[in-house]
Amino acid sequence: MLHIAICDDDQLLCSLLEELLMKISGYIAEKIEIEVFYSGEELIRFLKEGVYYDIIYLDIELQQLNGVEVGLKIRDELHNEITQIIYISCNDSYAMKLFKVRPLHFIIKPITYQKIEEVMKTALKILQKNRETFDFQIGQTSYRLPIKEILYFESTGKKILLYSLRLNYEFYGKLSEVSKQLKRMDFLNIHKSYLINYNFIAEIEYHQVRMTNQRILPISQQNRKKIREQLSLIRGEIE
Repeated sequence: MLHIAICDDDQLLCSLLEELLMKISGYIAEKIEIEVFYSGEELIRFLKEGVYYDIIYLDIELQQLNGVEVGLKIRDELHNEITQIIYISCNDSYAMKLFKVRPLHFIIKPITYQKIEEVMKTALKILQKNRETFDFQIGQTSYRLPIKEILYFESTGKKILLYSLRLNYEFYGKLSEVSKQLKRMDFLNIHKSYLINYNFIAEIEYHQVRMTNQRILPISQQNRKKIREQLSLIRGEIE
């Protein structure tokens, strides 16, 4: 089941968006559960209590705590990089302000069935990838970790360090073998020692990336052209 939140102080728009989403749910393979919030404060209060949403449709022009501030709280205070945030606004002048929030999409009002359908298709592709798991073994114990929780892998000699949202793990293996397992996922071999999850890149430059945990990792010179090509491919799939 997909858990979706709508946060907008316009009750008529919330009703229309809820109606469109329920219509879309009629032909996708999953049921949709929708909760509506009329203020950013109310949404944040629920999120702090541990409520999780796969997708949040978030109005920018909210009263008091606006949509940009809500998005930053979700990313920086709640450390939630998984929920897909889709902004809704009357104008398109917020592009730079939204950079740090890393939203999935930006919809200009008025909303239409076509606009919502298009962005939902993109969201479903990403969410499907996030449901995949990575299996590994430490000693006699086997582990299965959701891909959506893995930030990156680091190779140190004969061992692999796995950095996740909750815990870090260390196991014997080769980074090349890990890369093969995750070939269909959005992982990038930026260096012989690093395999990173595209979804946790906070900032990328020609020679390095800054991950959402603020660690800066190098992009080796021999990998730079390939990384640019992979990034174009991933971004193309998302768009």
